[in-house]
Amino acid sequence: MAAEVFLDEVQAAGLCGKGGANFSSARKMQLFREQAEPTKHLVINGGEHEPGSAKDDWLLTHHADTVLDGALCLAHLLGATHVWVAINARGTAAQDAVTSALNHITREMHPLPVVRIVTVPDEYVAGEETALLQSLSGRPAMPVRRPPFPIERGHDDKPTLVHNVETVAHLPYLILHGAQAYRQLGIARKGVTLCTFGDEFVHSGVRLVPLGIDIHALLQVHGGGLRSGRTIRAVQPGGPASGFLHREQFDVLFEAPSLMRAGSSLGCAAISGFSEDDDMVSVTRSRTDFFEKSSCGQCPQCRMQTRMLAAIVRQVEAGKGSAKLLGQIPLIIQANAAHGICGLIRMPVAPVESLLRHFKTDIDRHLPAESA
Repeated sequence: MAAEVFLDEVQAAGLCGKGGANFSSARKMQLFREQAEPTKHLVINGGEHEPGSAKDDWLLTHHADTVLDGALCLAHLLGATHVWVAINARGTAAQDAVTSALNHITREMHPLPVVRIVTVPDEYVAGEETALLQSLSGRPAMPVRRPPFPIERGHDDKPTLVHNVETVAHLPYLILHGAQAYRQLGIARKGVTLCTFGDEFVHSGVRLVPLGIDIHALLQVHGGGLRSGRTIRAVQPGGPASGFLHREQFDVLFEAPSLMRAGSSLGCAAISGFSEDDDMVSVTRSRTDFFEKSSCGQCPQCRMQTRMLAAIVRQVEAGKGSAKLLGQIPLIIQANAAHGICGLIRMPVAPVESLLRHFKTDIDRHLPAESA
């Protein structure tokens, strides 16, 4: 298959990055292909630092050959001379599986680009692409200000394309069967995605789900409902940085544009469900605490926003909040909206805003009577 035909197929398939950003894969690949440098790097990001997500580790452990096939096809078509498979340091089974699959491929395929399997720190910020590239170079996993973008000047100052494990795992099917067949795997020709259902679901773990179903079907058909038997009243469909959806929104389609319009996101499709037994203030506090701890600290605005949002939610949970204190949240978010080297500064925003929007009753239970 010629590179031009391949890129057209990826575009027609509507394939977007599966790591959370949901950027057009075809656009990213085209920009990389246009770089004229003789040495180019393809980095497969298997760090999977998103709490609740297990899909990348599952793919690397159980389908390492598919991941490598996709990566090597991509390297060949786009002219990458070096392929890096970056795996979370805690993923020992994944490391063994990828090493075994690579040994088999090395015996069967020639010539191959230089392929290296590396481990990266088990830290949330290490999954950000510039932080990942810093780690590959032996430096601390800290995000770097852009431009230049990695696709222009990344690892060793050479053009570097970073793709999520799941993104490249979709490519072998796409190459063999074409964009139309790929689209038909989903509802209304939207394709498919891997989801990680939390332990609270009957069908917990990693499952392949058609994009375009509604949230109700996602939770009941694919997730099987909650193990407790309780009714689901809220869901976080895209990991800890996605906005909470209230049960009145369960007719929203499970695909990126619809979720965005509803105030949430597809993210890495790590799905958490909540019943009336769950206090949404406490749930939100667990998210804001996580992002406060995960900030690398090099951006003053990120340090301030993650700390202040976490502190406010903790105060509310402890019964020390007030309407005046809650009124500070939009001001904090607005003041920091255009800042930050990477996207972490924005991560706690959607959970906090959706808590305020949908779960006033939960908040009021924590406020002193005179403030509620």
